Amino acid sequence: MGDVIEVVDESTNVATFDDAQLDLYFKIHQKVNQKSEEISKSYKNNILVEFSDVEELHEKIVQSIRSEKPQRGSIITQVMVSHHEGEAERFKSFEDFKNHNITSPNPTSEIVLMYQFSIHDLESGEVENYKVVANVKSRVGELHQIEQEAPAFISAAIVSSMVTTTARIKIEYSDYVKARHFVAMFDEWIKGCDESKELKFISPLKRISHLISRFGHLIIIALLGFFVSQSIDIENMSSGELVQFIVLYASVFLVISSLSDLCLKKLEHAIDSYLALSYLEINKGDGKLIKSFKDRNRRSIVWSILGALGGFGMALTSSAAYDFIKLVIEKS
Repeated sequence: MGDVIEVVDESTNVATFDDAQLDLYFKIHQKVNQKSEEISKSYKNNILVEFSDVEELHEKIVQSIRSEKPQRGSIITQVMVSHHEGEAERFKSFEDFKNHNITSPNPTSEIVLMYQFSIHDLESGEVENYKVVANVKSRVGELHQIEQEAPAFISAAIVSSMVTTTARIKIEYSDYVKARHFVAMFDEWIKGCDESKELKFISPLKRISHLISRFGHLIIIALLGFFVSQSIDIENMSSGELVQFIVLYASVFLVISSLSDLCLKKLEHAIDSYLALSYLEINKGDGKLIKSFKDRNRRSIVWSILGALGGFGMALTSSAAYDFIKLVIEKS
């Protein structure tokens, strides 16, 4: 702040403050201590963000700020980058961030673009302060970190089922209309980003995946019992054949029950493990992590197919169980 201006009353030699100066300091004090209004919006879109997209976001924000005609020299820019294992970097300009080492082996978890600026309203004479904060997160990076820190009893399937926020914008403002302009700009940027194509049938299957293994197992056991009860001819069996049948049926029942349970649980786990990708790719560490999640999704699809085929195969086997038992008894 500048020096306090005093006016000396020559008749009393007492120093007094000029009313205009007091009013100015009162306004400054009120502006500094008043609570800023805030507006924010979060997104869960499966956006695929590369460095060129981040650069485009920066240019859009700067362009939006300049359209509001801020005071010269009032724009302050900061870029913060968070990596795995708590590592974080802060840059005082986007140009410094642009020259950042892209060969880093640590995957990126979040990028924060922060802008502070002031606008002098000519009509009211007031100075309006604004702060725009844009967060872009890597879902694969965030989930990978959760997997590393989570207890052993929490499976990867449970972690993959989490739908985390991928982007957020927050504006501290003096004028709501001007703040909404930045939200609209961010909406436009989100819509312009590439998005991963999520398999349409995965989302509904994830909601009932736990029922697939439970009821599927019960259905196969019920089919086994039904087909055997319909085919068995106890009247023409001797006591020795009946005992032999019971032993064989118990063995077949145990094998089919165990294999069907295994196949259907594999199917459930594969469905739950599939993840709609959303990521940040600005260094080599990001590229490796993204590849590992793509490979995981491919394995999930393969295991889903194998699990479904295995469950269907067990259902067919249950229909032929009696014929197999009968053949073994006749040959013995």
